[in-house]
Amino acid sequence: MEEFTTKRTPLIAAVLLSGLALLGPSRAGAHCDTESGPVAVAARKALETGNFRPIRIWVGEAQEAELRARFDECLAVRQAGGKARALADRYFLETAVRLHREAEGMTYTGLKPARPLPPDIQAAERALAQGDAKTVTTFLADEMAEKVGTWFEQAVRARKQKDESVEAGRRWVDAYVKYVVYVHGLYETIRAGPKHGVGD
Repeated sequence: MEEFTTKRTPLIAAVLLSGLALLGPSRAGAHCDTESGPVAVAARKALETGNFRPIRIWVGEAQEAELRARFDECLAVRQAGGKARALADRYFLETAVRLHREAEGMTYTGLKPARPLPPDIQAAERALAQGDAKTVTTFLADEMAEKVGTWFEQAVRARKQKDESVEAGRRWVDAYVKYVVYVHGLYETIRAGPKHGVGD
């Protein structure tokens, strides 16, 4: 059997890890830009009560004047009722979400349809409601253990067979890189903290 050397494996991993760092984590499961998200909920409450405060806190100082102006305009239009009221509500929700995204330093891509919260956000919300971070840390620990375990087991199996052939060696390199990149990505995300907030 042809022996396969893995001397270059650390170099391959380093190159891929550098690429991962440049790309950064993707924004997945965002909910602030949906019709069921907290910004839209606050915007509806503000319109229904005539109180600007519930939505004011979701933007920064730089966005507040524009949001207030649109709020006052929409309140006036809503008094016509019917279709005008519905259009005013929709316009204000879109404006509130757009300005919230601007305050976060993120791109606005439209108001998305309502959808269930992803499980990680549900866990985060439950933890806040319960006043106990264990709800979310336990959820994350379970998810991490499962996923890291999957990549780890694949790497272990591939390592045992790496010297059987060139193909087997390449499978080992592939499994090794995926495992290390995944662990490194988790570590970098944990150490980095949030990429954006409101008014930072």
